[in-house]
Amino acid sequence: MDRPRAVLAAVALAAAIALPYAGGPFWTGLVTQMYIFGLLALSVDLLLGHAGLFSLTHASFFALSAYTVAILQVRYGVPTVFAAPAGILAGTLLALVFGLAVRTRGVYFILITIAFGYVVWGVAHRWSSFTGGDNGVTNVPFPAIGGLAVTSHTQYYYVVLAAIILCGLGYRVLIRSPFGLALRGIKASETRMQSLGFRTSLHLYAAFALSGALASFAGVLYVYYNKFVNPVAASFPISVEAALMAIVGGTGTIVGPFIGAGVVLGLRNWVSSFVDMHHAIMGVVFIATVLWAPQGLVGLAGRIRARLARRRDG
Repeated sequence: MDRPRAVLAAVALAAAIALPYAGGPFWTGLVTQMYIFGLLALSVDLLLGHAGLFSLTHASFFALSAYTVAILQVRYGVPTVFAAPAGILAGTLLALVFGLAVRTRGVYFILITIAFGYVVWGVAHRWSSFTGGDNGVTNVPFPAIGGLAVTSHTQYYYVVLAAIILCGLGYRVLIRSPFGLALRGIKASETRMQSLGFRTSLHLYAAFALSGALASFAGVLYVYYNKFVNPVAASFPISVEAALMAIVGGTGTIVGPFIGAGVVLGLRNWVSSFVDMHHAIMGVVFIATVLWAPQGLVGLAGRIRARLARRRDG
């Protein structure tokens, strides 16, 4: 990492640490949600930005992990140290099943992931005796491990921040590994990678499973923050918003999905205070991004920086 980026990262980290004291409860809560949904968007971008697969089912893994944690802790009194890993495991196992979708490509892959998502949403919505239906599962406690217990949303903000930093570092290692580079090659030309001896379907299946695990972790963080979960978490709009966040921020990057989450959630909170048609505003944002910033805000910033550098050198 070059010096300007290191300085920028240090400033961003300092601002994130100081936020609860400078911004108050509202901004602390909003930014916590941005972190969580940014992680969900990052899981989508592992497929979209690095493998070229547009998945619209990640709300399924997100919701299943959240339901698993909620049901285990609220109904059965299972402690966090077992409930949280169980939630991640449940979402990952579902991803291993849904990963069979990588046998298809293009619009067929998109359609089958949409269908998978509606199956999970339908179960969450209709199996009310188990999932609670529209009322969901409520009163999920804050996480506690041994004598360490979170007692406020401010404390939980720092838990989420630490989790996001660790996930970001692990994600960076993953995408720079031979496996990550192979995914990039598959996105550029799958037939060429096959001719080089790569088992592309196996690589994509593994990427789908890892992506589902990351989405499941986001679901665990979500249910501990929100303290309840209902079928909305598994709905199609959540999957669409996660993909929108990745595209708006910039696919194929680490910070892009989090920037996109900040833009989408920030606009939604701001616009919804004036009008009820915030979904239409999100549609306009998506159209503008595709037309004028197809590489997202991160790509747009890079182009502006390169243009200024050329003018300075010229």
